[in-house]
Amino acid sequence: MEEVEITEEEDEVVVAPTNFSMVEEGIFRSSFPRSSNFSFLETLNLRSVVYLCPEPYPQQNLQFLQSQNIKFFHFGIEGKTHRTGCVIGCFRKLQRWCLSSVFEEYKKFAGAKSRTTDLSFIETVDLLNLRKCLNSIIYRYLGHSSKKRKLLYRDDNLKVHLTSV
Repeated sequence: MEEVEITEEEDEVVVAPTNFSMVEEGIFRSSFPRSSNFSFLETLNLRSVVYLCPEPYPQQNLQFLQSQNIKFFHFGIEGKTHRTGCVIGCFRKLQRWCLSSVFEEYKKFAGAKSRTTDLSFIETVDLLNLRKCLNSIIYRYLGHSSKKRKLLYRDDNLKVHLTSV
C-alpha cells in the first residue's frame, strides 16, 4: 500500500460584516466592516461604498478601498437613527413594497436600535421629492457632456433609463 502524504493547507476564513445582506442585485448592506471582513468584501467586486456615519472613516478601511479601486462616498448623517435602515426603508418604498414588509425588514436589521421616529420617517417620506432628488444626483453623477450617458427621466416611471447620446 502506497503512503499518501496529506497536507492541510490553512484556508482563509472569510467573514461577512455583521448585518450583511443583499438589498438588490449588486447592492448590499452591512454594519461597519472590520479588517477581518476585507477578504469577504473582496469577493463582492464592489464598485463603491456609501458610509452614513458622521465620524471619519478609518485610514485602514480607506486603504483597503483604494487597493480594490472602490469609490467611497461619505454622507455624515447626524442623530440617533438607524441610518442604513432608514435609507433601505425609503428604497423599499420606492420599490413599492407594502409598508408592513418595509417595517419588518427595518426591525429585523435595527434590532435594539429600532426607533418609532425612524418608522414614522419611513412612513411619511415624500417619495415624489425623493425621486426627483435621486434622479438629480444620478444625472450629476453621470456628467453632462454629450459623449457621456444621460438620464431620461419620467415622473410616472420609477425605473431609471440610461442611454448613450
